[in-house]
Amino acid sequence: MSFLCEVFPPGSSLLSPGATACAAVSADEAVLLEILRPDVAFAMWLRPAPVGWSRLTNALLAAAPFRAKAEDAPEAAIDALLAGLGQPVPAGLAADMTQLARVFAAITGRPTVRVRLDGVTHDACRTFHLDSVGLRMLCTYRGAGTQWTMCGPECRAPQQAPACAVVLLKGSRHQPPPPPGCLHRSPPVSTLPEARRARLVLCIDEPGIF
Repeated sequence: MSFLCEVFPPGSSLLSPGATACAAVSADEAVLLEILRPDVAFAMWLRPAPVGWSRLTNALLAAAPFRAKAEDAPEAAIDALLAGLGQPVPAGLAADMTQLARVFAAITGRPTVRVRLDGVTHDACRTFHLDSVGLRMLCTYRGAGTQWTMCGPECRAPQQAPACAVVLLKGSRHQPPPPPGCLHRSPPVSTLPEARRARLVLCIDEPGIF
């Protein structure tokens, strides 16, 4: 595996002053387990979008803006989320969301998860920040991916997760507290042509934290 924490270790000059954040990025799914290390604040599994993914998800993307959410065991949570959408969802997308919910539950050691599927058409959280959660998983199925940085809140050249990559982020409620310096934000889309603004984003959190 190739980890960014080997390229940008704690104390690297590329970090903002006082920051000690470490990010792990790989095309190997096992990289997600790196988030269990106390010195890792961000883990990303770089996986390619399935063949024909755009065609399968075009109808759902066109339905944005929308939000559907649920909290339950992984399979039941995804079933409830899909029922709340009120529109057909490709079987491949449903299966992938279920698998990611299972992975998240296994990593957190919790029997239930809180899942949310957003169709986003506007600028959301444009400021670099930590989420008020323990651990969060994000996957942007379509559109611009989550931006992240270890250069502080004023970063002008952030990294960006590609579509379908799976990201794990430690939030401000994580115990032990995450190392400081690794921040993220939703990508600004208001400057893009209207046809390119929509995003399809899956968010998975630990249960009971709103």
